[in-house]
Amino acid sequence: MEKHILLLGGIGDFLQCIPYIEANKEKNNKYYVVTHLSGASSLFKSIGIVPEFLEIFTSIEEQNAILHRISRSEIIHCPRSKYFSNIPFGVEQNIFDNNKPVVGVHINGSTFSLSVQKKFRMILKSIPAKIIKELVSENYNLMVFGLEKELKQIRLEQSENLAIITFDNPAKSLAYVNQCNVFVGSDSGFKTMSAMSKIPTFVWLGDYIDEPRDKIFIDPYVQDGVMDVFRYKDVNLQFSAGMTKTKIFIERFL
Repeated sequence: MEKHILLLGGIGDFLQCIPYIEANKEKNNKYYVVTHLSGASSLFKSIGIVPEFLEIFTSIEEQNAILHRISRSEIIHCPRSKYFSNIPFGVEQNIFDNNKPVVGVHINGSTFSLSVQKKFRMILKSIPAKIIKELVSENYNLMVFGLEKELKQIRLEQSENLAIITFDNPAKSLAYVNQCNVFVGSDSGFKTMSAMSKIPTFVWLGDYIDEPRDKIFIDPYVQDGVMDVFRYKDVNLQFSAGMTKTKIFIERFL
């Protein structure tokens, strides 16, 4: 029997829903997507899903209006999983050919989440861009993830051991996370991708109360030893301490 299933949120939310979607493809479920992710249609196409309904919001007010409009008694929230059973987006050709281990890094939250945090004067999810240059090392390759407009401002130069991963289709970028031996990230969907793939993941996390965030995306992975976090109230003042903890984490797994 088909079900009417709501997919609400951004990349991290959708990643945790993929195991259920993959396991139930034969049931012809109908999916209703309400998201702030501009590349959502491409992401779902990558896993063979065409949503019955897909609408993008840019504010909490828009989100609530859309949810009110499509509210139906038979719609259920998509069940989540902690880990992937299979790699969801296929395997991309290796970026590096020098046999060194790979550290991935992603420094920003979504445009929507950052706008909400700014509106309510919350601690921002974004990490200072200087973390990238601090992580450059001859001991490993560095794979930098992000939107083109974000990374263009940093003026990074690709090299033998530094690669930039930025595609319009988020699934294409996410696929490269599986080439990483360790991942360092902000509180974004990319750290969920690495954690769900059981890649050792170090997260720079705003030090404020957010029970849904911690209960769904942080604590389960920390408890399993897949993830560790550095909590900050002022990321610039605490940057040195964060870098020290980050490098210790990387050394432990490489």
